Amino acid sequence: MKSSSKRDSNRRAFMDQVRECRDNGYLLSSKKIGSGAFSKVYLGYATHERMRQNYKLSSDLRAKRHTMVAIKIISTAEAPLEYSRKFLPREIYSLNATYKHLNVIQLYETYRNSQRSYLVLELASRGDLLEHINATSDRRCCPGLEEEEARRLFRQLVSAVAHCHNVGIVHRDLKCENILLDDRGFVKLTDFGFANRTAVKNSLLSTFCGSVAYTAPEILMSKKYNGEQADLWSLGVILYAMVTGKLPFKERQPHKMLHLMRQSLAFRPSLSQECQDLIQGLLQLRPRARLGLQQVASHCWMLPASHALFHNVLSATPGTEEKALTEELEGSEPQDQEAGALIPATIRMLEGPPETSSEQAPTSELSATTLLRPPSSLLQLPSTQLAQPLGPGPGPASPPTRPPSIGRPSILASLKPNFHKTGSLPSWAGIGPQSPSGGSLAGPSASRQILSLYSMSVIRKAPLHRLVN
Repeated sequence: MKSSSKRDSNRRAFMDQVRECRDNGYLLSSKKIGSGAFSKVYLGYATHERMRQNYKLSSDLRAKRHTMVAIKIISTAEAPLEYSRKFLPREIYSLNATYKHLNVIQLYETYRNSQRSYLVLELASRGDLLEHINATSDRRCCPGLEEEEARRLFRQLVSAVAHCHNVGIVHRDLKCENILLDDRGFVKLTDFGFANRTAVKNSLLSTFCGSVAYTAPEILMSKKYNGEQADLWSLGVILYAMVTGKLPFKERQPHKMLHLMRQSLAFRPSLSQECQDLIQGLLQLRPRARLGLQQVASHCWMLPASHALFHNVLSATPGTEEKALTEELEGSEPQDQEAGALIPATIRMLEGPPETSSEQAPTSELSATTLLRPPSSLLQLPSTQLAQPLGPGPGPASPPTRPPSIGRPSILASLKPNFHKTGSLPSWAGIGPQSPSGGSLAGPSASRQILSLYSMSVIRKAPLHRLVN
């Protein structure tokens, strides 16, 4: 009886959300593509009338040649006041401050009432980096991505983080789950729920937040920290995960994590020495000893995939730009090297051509060629039968030997213990041997959340399988 009453209540609430979205120019489908502690994310469609009124929306969607968006609905009536007054405004500010970067998720607009807040976000339909690493490892029968692909994705991520730092935003929750891929294969940095504004250069922060497996040691030691340098540590963890298929440090307790961090990293023999050097340069215990973003961008491991791009940039810009890029490649460092900032020319170098890519991503179920407009059924109030999984069709047969996978974080729910995201990860039956510094990452506590006030802006497909612990 109670379950039936709850279903009716949820249905009424959803219908209210449908009407509120329609009043603001959007058609809300019942296809849920993500959820958080106080929010749910649905697939939606922008109406032509709304696109005529919103320049941000129309300019981006016309380039994508579809009208699909992700609509994040936050129940402000149920969320704690700290979330509504502190973290949600920070997320909205950060998304507005980082607007118009190819590798940062775009916020088109917001609207709210007394019960709910709505964020209309760019749709990234190919899931997150964690899922991509696991799926690629399964297909290759080898853990991690190939170095060439890892380089391509990491360059985009560095560009996104550099853009955030240059506009005074530190992310503070960089991890594979917060890096999405769109239908063209571009990286989209998302989830700015823990982001903060750094008005003063080299200012120190004190909030204990992030996921343990990606968190810098100075945060685990409860010291005040520089947000940009903490982001650099997280970039090193992400790169290690990309090329090895596992996290470098895996422990439940922060003090045990610190013990692992003091040990030397273990790499597979086939990993290039240049890649190992870059990872070690980012995973330095002393924050000031870490490579800055300028040094990362000009590192020798980052350059092979960039030669053609350098040629295009140099040939398309006058002498001043050419001189700046030449100085970068010769190793000159900016004055702001300690903070890890990139000069504008290097940001453009990392971004590449704005809307072109030599690599064509596989077309997903939500690709622009298959869904150019909302289905006619959405012109009426949608029913729950519209909900379908976002995952692709059945993949290739499972290989005989499978590497260990990277697991999702176990959230320490200090505010709401039943936090979850829709779906889970593909699983492998075999769990490989652990490395001296970390190990295989099938356990759910691999990147345990420190502060559970998690603002869900992850937009991803529901995976096909569940992780087997």
